[in-house]
Amino acid sequence: MLILQALKEKKNFNSSEIELANYILTNAEDVLDDSIQELSNKTFHATSTIYRLCRKIGLKGYKDFKIKLSAELQANPVTPSLVDPNFPFKKEDNTRSIAKKILELSISSLEYTEKLLTDNLIDQATHYLTNANKIGIFGYGDTYLPALNFQNKMMKIGKRVELTPIPGETHQLAFQFSPEDCAIVLSYSGQSKNMYEIAQILRQRKTKIIAITSNGDSHIAALSDLSIEIANKESQSVKQSTFSSQLAIDYVLNTLYSCLFVENFEVNQQKRISAELNFLNDRFF
Repeated sequence: MLILQALKEKKNFNSSEIELANYILTNAEDVLDDSIQELSNKTFHATSTIYRLCRKIGLKGYKDFKIKLSAELQANPVTPSLVDPNFPFKKEDNTRSIAKKILELSISSLEYTEKLLTDNLIDQATHYLTNANKIGIFGYGDTYLPALNFQNKMMKIGKRVELTPIPGETHQLAFQFSPEDCAIVLSYSGQSKNMYEIAQILRQRKTKIIAITSNGDSHIAALSDLSIEIANKESQSVKQSTFSSQLAIDYVLNTLYSCLFVENFEVNQQKRISAELNFLNDRFF
């Protein structure tokens, strides 16, 4: 797990470790210049507490912590958010504080995902989709909504995307794909049993698979030709809603749609305008 993510989750942290984690999240860049004694003086916590925190998040010690934190910040220079992605608001929050917390969570999720979304990944995924005879997208539960949104956008530029509205028919749909086709499989955890079975079928059919997941080491990612990672911020179990993951998945799909759009911009622009005009005509006449 990433260091910043572990500090945000605060699993099995005591009160001193929580205070220390919050300080590091807010001052991550400055901490890189601090010795363990300097960090101790700034936070009013013993060096033993700092060492214990490093061990608790799977590191050998403070030196190892600084090396890996530096590498993480260079790879993903995103301002850490103190908003808990699983429980972003509390009972005592008012309207304005809730709005600000959801905004901060949204920005953090998008920034983090953008850093993971390399040009090579986008180009390769766009290539697969452009050259596919047929495109499919598979989502289950909360990931079905971003899938439906993607299908709707693609339909309006004349690109058919297969997506079944009947959960029990997803396996049957997967069997309809061939080596000339491409399928997008959505699974935040990368471990969904249903989506894993879908990926297995698609692999057997030799269909190109693009996985969108927060776990690049997952079983679903391993079966895929291309794995696009999103921000790994949410718990797999208890949370108030899938704010972060749905937004991140939507962002990736919107990016892929836009890249496909610009490949034939003028034609797609005209198709999109025609689709909107047809909708307005049907609505008012």
